[in-house]
Parts: sequence; C-alpha cells; structure tokens
Amino acid sequence: MLKGLFTSKLKKRVLLFSGVFLVIAIAGTWWFIRNRETIPKQALQIMAENVDLQVQNVTYTDVGSSGEKWEVKADSARYMREEKIALFDRVKIRLILADGQTFNLTGDQGRLKTDLKDMDITGNVVILSDRGDRFTTDRLTYVHGEKKIFTRSPVSMENDRMRIRGVGLTLRLDSRDLKLSSQVEAETKPAGAAGGNNAKKR
Repeated sequence: MLKGLFTSKLKKRVLLFSGVFLVIAIAGTWWFIRNRETIPKQALQIMAENVDLQVQNVTYTDVGSSGEKWEVKADSARYMREEKIALFDRVKIRLILADGQTFNLTGDQGRLKTDLKDMDITGNVVILSDRGDRFTTDRLTYVHGEKKIFTRSPVSMENDRMRIRGVGLTLRLDSRDLKLSSQVEAETKPAGAAGGNNAKKR
C-alpha cells in the first residue's frame, strides 16, 4: 500500500531532481546499516561534520513538472542538508524536453542547489544535442526556472556545417535560441567534408 502511494505521488507531482535525494537517503541508509561495523570511527566523524549522505554510483530518472524527463548518473553524490546542496562526481545528464528534443550533458563535477533546482557543471563540460550540435567548455550553469544554460567561459560549438568559437554562451532549451557573447569566430565546412579549413567570419 505504501509503495503504491509513493509511486502515485511521484507520478503526480515531482520536480526536477527532487527524487535524487530520496534515492540517496535510501541507498545511504541501507549501506550504512550493512557496513557500519567496518567503517572506521574517524571516517564516520569526518562524514558527519561535512556531509549528511554520500552514495556511490547514483542513477535516477525523473519527470519534471513541465513534462521534461531527466536521467541522471554520477560516480558518487554527496548531499549537504543545511546548505541545500548536492555534489556529484563524473555526472552525466540526459534531458528530454516535453516536445522530444534531447540534450546530453557531461562534466567532471556537478553542484545542484536543491531548493532552486539550478545546477553548475564544471570540468570537461560537453553538451550534445539530438541535432548533432556539440558544445564544449570548462563550466556551465543550468537555470531551471528559465530553462536556460549559460557560461561566461570560452566555448566552442561544432556540427556538420560549421565550427564556432567564442566567449560566453546562452542557450535556451525550450526555443533553442543560441547567443555567443563576444570574440566570436566561425568557420563553415564544405558540403561532404568532415572538417575543413574554410571561410572564417568574425
């Protein structure tokens, strides 16, 4: 009965990433119960001072309030309750919008603000779209309320038609509006060429 009620609540009302922390809580509690005898006391004290829960190999799938579907994977996750922050290592996010558009985001670290559902991803950041666009940068921020991804760092975008470099990028996921802020340099690729050195525009 409880399981059915829990499932019903998830289907009716769940926000972006909100269920990640339930998974962390369940997995963390289960792991702690099974392994508390073998955990050094010093390690327990350190974890208690800095992190409420820490779980390895996190996987979660969720449906947001506006119909988007998130598939989140990370090598590890740490949740700090007082700061309302979750930290992910080696994070992979697959976002499927309500209209079917798909984006894959990867990075070395992720930092989620659990109250706002905003997320920062840093280190070898890559965004892949279902249209074949590939964005690379060292840092980006996702703003949940605006469905917007942006970075102030150098960024490059490449597809089968062109290669663009610049500093600063804003990408609105719902409309696919893309804006590069400054120092924009573009190369077009010849038809049928894999990469090519061609007309440059600034």
